[in-house]
Amino acid sequence: MSASDPRATQGWKPPPFEGMVKTVLVAEDDRATQNLFRVGLRGLAGFRILVASNGAEAMEIMQEGTVHILVTDLNMPVMDGFSLISIVAERYPQIPVLVITSMPEAEHQNVPLCLGALRILAKPVRLSLLMEEIKAAAQLEPDGMVQGITLNSLMQLMEWERKSATLTIRGMDSIGHIYLKGGQLIHAALKDLEGLEAAYRILAWDRPRIEFVDTCKVHRTINMPLTEILLNAAFLKDSTPGGA
Repeated sequence: MSASDPRATQGWKPPPFEGMVKTVLVAEDDRATQNLFRVGLRGLAGFRILVASNGAEAMEIMQEGTVHILVTDLNMPVMDGFSLISIVAERYPQIPVLVITSMPEAEHQNVPLCLGALRILAKPVRLSLLMEEIKAAAQLEPDGMVQGITLNSLMQLMEWERKSATLTIRGMDSIGHIYLKGGQLIHAALKDLEGLEAAYRILAWDRPRIEFVDTCKVHRTINMPLTEILLNAAFLKDSTPGGA
């Protein structure tokens, strides 16, 4: 590095990233590998790195906030990577999944790809390769982003079109999910709430950001017609002090 290079100045740091920071969640039980990723992935501009020690911890993190990319091992205690990928594909299909594993292909038989993962990378993985895969996954866009229309109106349109979709709803300080199959609301989730209670909470939000993917894999927990749900939600919102 030459003396004229600005990086030669003591205390030089890369310029701050301008734009939306995306969250990468790494599910890995080996502490040495966790530390390697925490330190090695710092060079990813525009990303923050979260680490979970198993699939169950990863699920808790995804329930509490926005995760844009999941990187997971396969062999983990409590909940392994196979179960984690399966649940993510069902509940959070908008999250791309990368697998890192020392398990030989003869053992995993590419099952993670069948469950919904994008790529399987062999351990020990080169950090430069993993960073490139994360960047590529971050370029994937949801099937649709909705602006200028209320959530209620969007759901009514999807009912008319008999559409199946997973909606990611971002409020002021929370993120919820609504699942439609054949135009009917079959499930909703908001942090530790599920079913109708979660749906009514989400439907009370003002001007949320809405994204959706054209798939719905969850099991039905709601059997009420969508029209009745929307009427109930409007009544609950109007009868609640402050409208929420």
